[in-house]
Amino acid sequence: MQVVKIIDAYNHGAVDYEQIMLRYWHIERQPLIDSLQLQPGQTALDAAVGTGLNLPAYPQSVSVVGVDLSEKMINEAQKKTVAADITFKVADLLNLDFSDNSFDAAASGFTLCVVADPVRALSEILRVTKPGALIAILDYCKSRDPEIEKWQELIYDAALELGFPTGKIKWNALMDYDELIYHSQLPIEVLQDERIENPNPFLCGCQLLLRNLKS
Repeated sequence: MQVVKIIDAYNHGAVDYEQIMLRYWHIERQPLIDSLQLQPGQTALDAAVGTGLNLPAYPQSVSVVGVDLSEKMINEAQKKTVAADITFKVADLLNLDFSDNSFDAAASGFTLCVVADPVRALSEILRVTKPGALIAILDYCKSRDPEIEKWQELIYDAALELGFPTGKIKWNALMDYDELIYHSQLPIEVLQDERIENPNPFLCGCQLLLRNLKS
């Protein structure tokens, strides 16, 4: 996926993004953030914060840095009422401008299916989080059902190029989390891997909890 096209799409869709997510891909974010087990004084990275759907779930007394390529998505996120201390930064997940071991935890919602190189993006998240850090991921992904995967193959080009709704949300309809998590040889431990299977090829997803195993 070309970065410029992705930025344009999400800038264009920023105002409508939450209504689209609520209609088609609504999943409660509190369990995702609770799984990070954040303690007072800790700092979390919200990787591709978007319009801030994760932000109300963060507890008081923690600091969250929300990064996103789309400035207009961040503008929407800044409207959220939140308990945590939130700062925002326009940043590329493939080249994060943070030092190694900057964060105690990280969360990513519907993100790695959008970036051009999900292995590089997850590698960057691992780099900037501390050894042992928990990383919570909620995302669209390829089905493990071969019959549903056939339909995902059919929608792949349209989802990637045109988006759904057209021009607002673009993603990789064949995002392979089995390949990313189990075969990329990244230093991670899988603590939770829940798949959201659906006969509708637009609605397949996953929720994962990883531990950073780097030394």
